[in-house]
Amino acid sequence: MKLAYVSWAVRRAQSGIAALEFSLVCVLFLVILFGIVSYGGMFVAQQALSRGAEEGARAALQSSLVSPNRIPSQAEACGAVANSVEWLTRHRAALGQGPVLCELRPPQACTYAANLQCASVVVTYSDYYKYPLMPEILPLGRWLEALFGGGSAWLPEHLSAVATVQLGKNPSGT
Repeated sequence: MKLAYVSWAVRRAQSGIAALEFSLVCVLFLVILFGIVSYGGMFVAQQALSRGAEEGARAALQSSLVSPNRIPSQAEACGAVANSVEWLTRHRAALGQGPVLCELRPPQACTYAANLQCASVVVTYSDYYKYPLMPEILPLGRWLEALFGGGSAWLPEHLSAVATVQLGKNPSGT
């Protein structure tokens, strides 16, 4: 009888341990899950900007191939970018922000051949830190900055992508 009482007392003393362990593991799991979701949203936005910059550079290239001495216009390149990142612009409009920014830099000498002209398209999602694609459910970035210092930049302030394209043909005709 004494052995049964001791066994029951030990089980009763440990009855809350499982709930405590679950709460600790659950909190850690949720922090990791929300971190993955937050950074996943950032990667989706960055990929969309990269795709938009590629589309803008492709449009600039196509317009320069139609007439070789013509410089591509900002409207042509940024029109293609706007079509590609339309959903991001709608998201920003819902937040009360301006559209995703696009800039066609003027053609200049290519880095690999001075006699060739290259143009670059730059696409920027400004103020990503303040207006992320997915709002932070838990302020993980702010907690990490509090732990490791304010200059650690867990979330970037801006997201941007650049695509460069060679305009015209090589002197060899290829």
